[in-house]
Amino acid sequence: MLKTVTFTANLLAETTYEFSRWNEGKTQRAKAESFQVGGKGINVSKMLNKLGADNQALCFPGGDFGPACERWLAEQGIETLAFHEGCVTRSGSVVRSGGQDETTFLGVDSVVSEDAIREAVAELDAIEGAFVFAVCGSVQGWEDPIWDCLRNWVEKRGEEVTLVVDNYGPSLPWFARQKPDLVKFNRDELELLFEGEERKQETPELLRKARLRFSCDRWVVTNGAEAIWVLDGEGEAVSFEPRKVKCVSPVGCGDIVFATLIDCLYNKSNYALLEAAKLASEYASRSAAMLGIAEFDL
Repeated sequence: MLKTVTFTANLLAETTYEFSRWNEGKTQRAKAESFQVGGKGINVSKMLNKLGADNQALCFPGGDFGPACERWLAEQGIETLAFHEGCVTRSGSVVRSGGQDETTFLGVDSVVSEDAIREAVAELDAIEGAFVFAVCGSVQGWEDPIWDCLRNWVEKRGEEVTLVVDNYGPSLPWFARQKPDLVKFNRDELELLFEGEERKQETPELLRKARLRFSCDRWVVTNGAEAIWVLDGEGEAVSFEPRKVKCVSPVGCGDIVFATLIDCLYNKSNYALLEAAKLASEYASRSAAMLGIAEFDL
């Protein structure tokens, strides 16, 4: 079994408020509230824990919300590589009420310092043996030189580091060029790898071009409850439909897919990419049918 290190740059201290009903422009009192830590890598680590996979969540908790995040992560049994120097964690709120769509409000992006990034890279260098480095979610301020240290580490990583990517935003094309072993993302992110009229081409053609352009053989493209596309090597891209469920909360479903792919491909010996994606889709459907992320039974 390979250890997986999930990477979350933009950690989220998140409070969920539950109302019988809520309306804009009024002061309303919640009937219940709960605290949780968000961020794609945290969700991936939570699902990897459910699958029994060895993993650590690399993150940057800091500021007023940092200690609360670390307490929650410890309570959840999520092992962390946490770096605090000069960091400030963003806050957010989720509003739930019967008969209304769940709404999420996000604060400004987290602050991650150059010192914390250097500490994180030093810790990655110190890991003994082979491991999977899973880039999860956006990297705020990616163009800033403070990330040079991480960029250099990814570019010069040894063969013992397997890079897998579920990224979006300005950093996505860069990570795609680093010869990852697997790229998983939403259909909208696939278009970010192309420009102009080329973006209008069908998914199979975009995947074919992406494989050649970015030197990655394994691609999985999700699109909410719509068809999932899989490209594995030189063959044709294929698609399948996820199992339809009554959606209670879609939050974290893509992260469940990514975690399951990682576990199937790097911890088990009998899964091809398509079979791994079908299992991942089933787990995501189970999670969508209830509140919470990865709270379902396997």
